[in-house]
Amino acid sequence: MTGVRDALDFSLDLVTSGLWALAAFFIGARLLSPSAGMLLAFAVFITALTFILTTRSQERRARNIAAGACPRCRATLSSHHEHRRWDPAGAEWLPPFMTWQCEVCGFQQEAPIACEACPAGV
Repeated sequence: MTGVRDALDFSLDLVTSGLWALAAFFIGARLLSPSAGMLLAFAVFITALTFILTTRSQERRARNIAAGACPRCRATLSSHHEHRRWDPAGAEWLPPFMTWQCEVCGFQQEAPIACEACPAGV
């Protein structure tokens, strides 16, 4: 079922990008010239489609990591968390740190994520 949904989402993304491009064409053709409107429409279409595909890729990667699966090879990720801690040398709280790592392909992702047990940094 996800293959059908992905295909529908992608087709909706294409249509949406096309509609933005059409609007850009009409505005560019009205204000400048039809050829300038066509160039503007092409630029808007490519930009919108690139933005949408990049966002979908980032969302898919985040869903895989949250599910504990490697975004590259789908193997199980190991995770390691470092709590927020006081750094006496810098006289400041260091941020919490979460690391996900895949032993199969070498994927590694890090993020400053706190857990319930992390002390409140003031």
